[in-house]
Amino acid sequence: MSLHPSMTTTIAEQLGADAPACIEAAIAKCTHELRPVPSDEKGRGEWRAAIDERLRRLAVKVLPTARAADTMEWREALADALSDLPAMISLTAAKRAIHRPFRFIGEIEVTVREIAAQLITEREERLVAMRRHRDAIDRALNPPAPLLGAPAPSPAPPRPEKVAFVNDWMRRHGLETRFAEDGSTYQEPPVGEAA
Repeated sequence: MSLHPSMTTTIAEQLGADAPACIEAAIAKCTHELRPVPSDEKGRGEWRAAIDERLRRLAVKVLPTARAADTMEWREALADALSDLPAMISLTAAKRAIHRPFRFIGEIEVTVREIAAQLITEREERLVAMRRHRDAIDRALNPPAPLLGAPAPSPAPPRPEKVAFVNDWMRRHGLETRFAEDGSTYQEPPVGEAA
């Protein structure tokens, strides 16, 4: 048994009854990050504007002398290519790609996809861990009822004649073994004699 409290116990103690709600909020946030690119016109337009800004910065990094209009078709094509990734993952991966070195503009998609794959794996592992913690905290806050059977019925009180018989037997047995109520004490038999 460990002397250190488990993470579940620590979380349950710190958050108390709010623990399930906090874990559910974290699960919802992580799940939201794995949602696909919106299909509605407004949502897709907002995503395209955000991804285009990140791709424009990547294009400037690789081709610093090119004008924004010169890379417009490339950015539109790459935005379409990256639309199969979860929306938030694609935006985060494109943002992190700015820290990677590129020799050619064609390397950007490969790098963004590599970063996105790592992010997806991290989010999925985080979801599994949070669901496991949620279940453990739920068990800690709501322990199952013990699996005991119905209590045995109380036995009937002994009959007076049975009580008298047992008392008489114990008295006789006590006298025979020299442990009696009559005030006598047990004495060691002389050496060589059986008790």
